Amino acid sequence: MGKQRERNAIPSSDRFPHGKNNDDSSKQRFAIRLAYDGTTYNGFQSQPDKNTIQDQIENRLQSLLRRPVRIVAWGRTDTGVHAKGAVVTVDLSLDEVYRFANKKTGRVSSSISCKEEGDESAKKQTAVNATAKFLHSVLIQFACNHPLPQSRTPASQSRYGSISALAVKPVPLDFDARYSCLWKRYVYYVCATSSNNEVNGYTDDDQTLSPFVWNRYAWIIRQSLDLDKMTRAAELLSSIEHNVEWFVVMQQGEKRDTLRKVKLCVEQVNTSYGSGGDAPYFLQQSGNTTVYKITVESDFFLYKMVRRIVGILVAIGKNDASLDELRVCLEEHDKRYHDVDPITNQKKIKVPTTLLQTAPAKGLCLDHIEYEIPI
Repeated sequence: MGKQRERNAIPSSDRFPHGKNNDDSSKQRFAIRLAYDGTTYNGFQSQPDKNTIQDQIENRLQSLLRRPVRIVAWGRTDTGVHAKGAVVTVDLSLDEVYRFANKKTGRVSSSISCKEEGDESAKKQTAVNATAKFLHSVLIQFACNHPLPQSRTPASQSRYGSISALAVKPVPLDFDARYSCLWKRYVYYVCATSSNNEVNGYTDDDQTLSPFVWNRYAWIIRQSLDLDKMTRAAELLSSIEHNVEWFVVMQQGEKRDTLRKVKLCVEQVNTSYGSGGDAPYFLQQSGNTTVYKITVESDFFLYKMVRRIVGILVAIGKNDASLDELRVCLEEHDKRYHDVDPITNQKKIKVPTTLLQTAPAKGLCLDHIEYEIPI
């Protein structure tokens, strides 16, 4: 942990290109929207001797730019969490911009038009746009099929194509992937199976097993869920601002506000393919398997907040906890948040352990981050 803290405390000199003229006018920032399968990575954030999304991206850019590179991210995701809307930024010098603008690849052939020689502003903009296209072509689909230098992660645990740049756009230097964010959206998939021979919610019927693709991207539950109760629980959680301190994982020294408002939606996913219901082989499932999509939006998320919300919804859907228990927990902790009386604050209600389970990381995906500038 000491190494990680030391690395994160390093002055961000690697974030900016090195050179004699290193003022703002000599740099250009690019925002990259990423999608990745997090199954085989140790989360997003760089770690010593680990295989992370950030390390893979920086390693790729470093080999391209031939200098140390530090990207700046919207935040981070845990091991096993996926994304299709993650955003990072990287800064290039104008020399690098012009160099890449004139590179010829299989996808991009960018050169500065002679007619624009007299217009430096137009020339720069043309080069910036061409460089964005070039970076996109380089990052459009990759993942090293070998471990990073000094990584302890076996080569077989990295898969080609598991990281992809969906878009690369030039942005102003004051754009910050984290602090310019307006709100975020996560989606979580739950795959529930049931059987006519179901006993106490569980069955050994092999026909109820989910298709293998859901084992990678969803929480598999060998029990049917009550969609109506889950929907009502989602309404309780998202109707107003709530003090979420009682169910999120609070990190030591956490000073961020625990009063949060979320927008929640629980829906059943139609996995049929075409009018005949002929799903692709990797999605085929028996009629007693149901996939649920849980969507969570907020301007700010605390640690494991989404996975704990999903845990609450599933507990309600399985009848392991009741809507009344959830309502009491929300009301009492909301009162404690607003009540400054220390005597009252000492009186805490007991939260049922069934409302404190953390959903597995594999079902979670960072779906979208909203900015004033579309990325």
